[in-house]
Amino acid sequence: MTDRSRLLRGGARAVTGLLVTAAAVGGVVLMGNVPLPSVVHEPLALTVDTTQDTARTLACAGSFSELGADPARPGVAIPVGEATTAVSGEASGTATLARGEGTGLPSVVFAPMSQPLAAAQFQAIDTENLRGAAASSCAEPSNEQWIMGGASSLGFSTTLSLGNPGTVPATVSIAVYDENGAVDSVQTAGVIVAPGTQQTVSLNGYAPDRERLAVRVVSTGAPVTAHVGVAQSSGITPFGVSGATPQVEPSTSLVIPAIENADGDDRGPNDSGEGDAFPFIVRALAPGELAGTASVRVLDKNGKSTEVGEIELAPNAVGELSVGTLPDGANALVIDADVPIIAGAAGSADDADTREHDFEWFAPAPVIAADAEVAAPVVAGGRLVVVNPADTEAEITIARADGKGKDTTETVRPGAAVVLDAPANAILTSSAPVHAGVRYVSDSAIAGYPILAPDPRDGTLTVYPR
Repeated sequence: MTDRSRLLRGGARAVTGLLVTAAAVGGVVLMGNVPLPSVVHEPLALTVDTTQDTARTLACAGSFSELGADPARPGVAIPVGEATTAVSGEASGTATLARGEGTGLPSVVFAPMSQPLAAAQFQAIDTENLRGAAASSCAEPSNEQWIMGGASSLGFSTTLSLGNPGTVPATVSIAVYDENGAVDSVQTAGVIVAPGTQQTVSLNGYAPDRERLAVRVVSTGAPVTAHVGVAQSSGITPFGVSGATPQVEPSTSLVIPAIENADGDDRGPNDSGEGDAFPFIVRALAPGELAGTASVRVLDKNGKSTEVGEIELAPNAVGELSVGTLPDGANALVIDADVPIIAGAAGSADDADTREHDFEWFAPAPVIAADAEVAAPVVAGGRLVVVNPADTEAEITIARADGKGKDTTETVRPGAAVVLDAPANAILTSSAPVHAGVRYVSDSAIAGYPILAPDPRDGTLTVYPR
């Protein structure tokens, strides 16, 4: 083959290669501008019932702790007396939490997550230094919770009990807030709570000489339960005791059921002017850096809402409203705020004949979802209060957890808070979201607690498998 032929063949090959390359590039450009058929697969979503084969654990506060019961150890809280526990639902197991000393160990109850279960405790106390009634809900352990109530000023002692029903130790950080803001000295205070035990600390020691107290409890390692006990004396005379149930997180709208201020027929002067012998107290805290305003109103059985005042809230400071006269028939308190808050309310019982007095810190109740079966334990002598804050009626059904007897039904008007007859082991179902609590009132004793419905978000989980 001559050199000329080789050159011609090589040139032809080069031209052919260029043509093929140009065609390929043109095809890619064309494909980029012409829509092609596509197949879209929606992700497979599986809804999993997380209540299967899991248990709910509820831990109670145990007997009331008296600060200074041992004069040689005035800063040590020693449990006294015995608390009784009301349980609604069938517990699959029970236990107690160990303590270093004292009587009345805290009860722990277990049940499958799929079954309604709730518990509450009540204690009548009458010692040389303490007198009154205290009640609280038995709660599920949590890694964060808030409690409003108490003081450490003259005549007051306030304790915080931390329970760990788990199997690993818990390290608990306690943050205390007062009327002026966060108490800096205890922001990093830590308490080690061994598994299966309860530790009680004195808030008087952490934050002495405070008129108002609120506490944030954060645990790592294991979730814990937290309860506050408050005792007051007037000189050497016992003036009352109270338990306080925690609130899980701040919210802009809170409902506190089962309130009361039963001070007999006396009317006398107080900080709010002429009114009840002892004013009804509402406190609120706006955690964080934002100030706000909380408006407070009460509800009665007929759906009447009465505004009783506002609380101006400085950041991280406990604000207070003193209600000189609680409106007749008030069964619940509603607090609406423009910032997330925690709150509590204190009512009194006073017997003018015996001159005996008591008080109770009432706590907010979480919402009970529509059509959910919720256990509502009622302690002996207690009355169930159901609150319907919505603008539609709620049909309430109350049954017994053991299935005995006939169910009862009651229609609760929009915006009403009603007192209902209920057995000790009540199961409550509502056609609309409601809140509930229990109160106990005698001539000179008062106590109460919220019904802690399980979080309606718990129970299901959506999984997207690969």
